[in-house]
Amino acid sequence: MIKLRFLGGFVAALFLLFNAWVAETCPADAETDSPYGVCAHVSRGDEHAYAQQEFKLMLQAGIRWVRTDFDWSGVERKPGEWRFEHLDETVEWAEAAGIRLLPILDYDVPWARPAYRHLDLWLAYVRRVVSRYKDRIRFWEVWNEPNLESFWRDKPDPKNYVTLLEATYGEIKKIDPKLVVVLGGVAGIPWSYLEGIYQAGGKDFFDVMNVHPYRYPAGPEERPLYEDLRKLRELMATYGDGEKPIWITEIGWPTHQGPRGISPENQAKMLTRSYLLALAAGVQKIFWYEFQSPEFRADYNEHHFGIVHRDLSPKPAYEAYRTLTSLVPPGRTLQLTQPPGQGIYQVGWYDLNGRQAWAIWRVDKAEKIRLKSTGRPSRIVDHLGRDVSIQEPEVGTLMLNLDDGPIFIIGPDKLEFTPTEKTTGR
Repeated sequence: MIKLRFLGGFVAALFLLFNAWVAETCPADAETDSPYGVCAHVSRGDEHAYAQQEFKLMLQAGIRWVRTDFDWSGVERKPGEWRFEHLDETVEWAEAAGIRLLPILDYDVPWARPAYRHLDLWLAYVRRVVSRYKDRIRFWEVWNEPNLESFWRDKPDPKNYVTLLEATYGEIKKIDPKLVVVLGGVAGIPWSYLEGIYQAGGKDFFDVMNVHPYRYPAGPEERPLYEDLRKLRELMATYGDGEKPIWITEIGWPTHQGPRGISPENQAKMLTRSYLLALAAGVQKIFWYEFQSPEFRADYNEHHFGIVHRDLSPKPAYEAYRTLTSLVPPGRTLQLTQPPGQGIYQVGWYDLNGRQAWAIWRVDKAEKIRLKSTGRPSRIVDHLGRDVSIQEPEVGTLMLNLDDGPIFIIGPDKLEFTPTEKTTGR
């Protein structure tokens, strides 16, 4: 493991470089520029039947990207027998809805396991799938969580993953050099595994860095998401790779019954806070895991990550997502302007009308906050889009109760905080 340290202005310069790289590599349209995505099993299983309804609900929440599996076992169910009807439908429905797909090329099949030892068969699958949709889908993710044995189907080894990645990258670029190859999202931010990818020469075989930095049941401040993402950028820079975009293609907090589950109300807060912190850290796209909760078992985490219920009725996190996308539109550059580690978090950006906008929250306690503002706010709402009551004891001063639910303030050019008296909540 190399020793990592914050590089200050150097990291900020790298953000500018990778944004320039993105502008050159990726088309500048609203769907591609949007940072807002979800994972959804719309291409397989019983959720496929709900896909069109789900796409409609996603659009209403401002979600423009969907990550889903284009399973090898789903298109080649027996050796040499290829079926694409379910994928054809998924692609058609997504296009009709204005949704961009991020397909995952995965996993192996019984007669070619593990896949990296059967590259001829694996590449035949890659060739057929990518060639079929190359004019409609530009981004392709190579495997899911290859650092976990349950998904890799073998003892995880970054060298073996690079073997698969290199071959897949070459095949995709042969089909169309403009297609974008996304690193298979790794579970967590596994520093030694990622270094192993670089040390095995993997830098040249992906266009987008990709991690799954789950924090649950802790919050994104307690297990510091912002700081870890900055360290990831530093690690990439160490290997001469600092200009590439970083995506998060899975992050979430489940609401199951159990010691690691949280309430639906807290899930909504975690969504808003994690997105704000990740965007402020320079992440280009974030896919919440997941959209629909299967809800078969009350005590199983995998059945309760969703932001809508099994019947597609919204959970509070769905409303939080819709509020976030409406107040932080695509194309905004976010900055963490309040130093982390002091309990209060403040993120700032400019909205589409050129107004300064802010999100603020406090994770260690609830407290009444005095805000000295330059300019009067035009709108103040909570993370669910509800109006927030404030006091204005004098010109240029706002007072409100602050806790772990982010508050959005639109309008003031500048905000300064002075804690006053404690409260028990809003």
